[in-house]
Amino acid sequence: MIDLTNNLEPALAACSHLVVTSKNVSKMTRFMESFFGVKAHYANRQFADFVLPNGFRIAFFAAIGKTVDYFSAEGERHFMSIGVTTRNLDQLYGKTQLSEFIDMGIRVSGPPKEHPWGERSFLLIDPDGNRWEITESPSDSGMLVNRDFKT
Repeated sequence: MIDLTNNLEPALAACSHLVVTSKNVSKMTRFMESFFGVKAHYANRQFADFVLPNGFRIAFFAAIGKTVDYFSAEGERHFMSIGVTTRNLDQLYGKTQLSEFIDMGIRVSGPPKEHPWGERSFLLIDPDGNRWEITESPSDSGMLVNRDFKT
């Protein structure tokens, strides 16, 4: 038997971007810019690309042409969430109560919740039905910290 775990470099160096199909790219662009305050690096009616301060990219696109054979904006989106970190969770949660965002069709799971690992978060459903886990991290880097807690 061949042992594939010894002396191998990780195949993944980093997570660089996320690409999500959208029913309405213009609406998602407005949502990203007005809710998160991130301006589109590039945007038109079919594609919008946002570059976060750490270089990670989030893009939304309309499936057209040959891409409709492989992608769809229809269907269930509850099987994953887009995890993002903010420095002011309460401020973003407060925005969810504004009529501008309620009119866009966003929904939230409830007020921010404290987790045993030190992170606080709430779940937001965007205009396309994508789930966003919006977190405030216990560390300056945005990463979780090692904590001893009983299960």
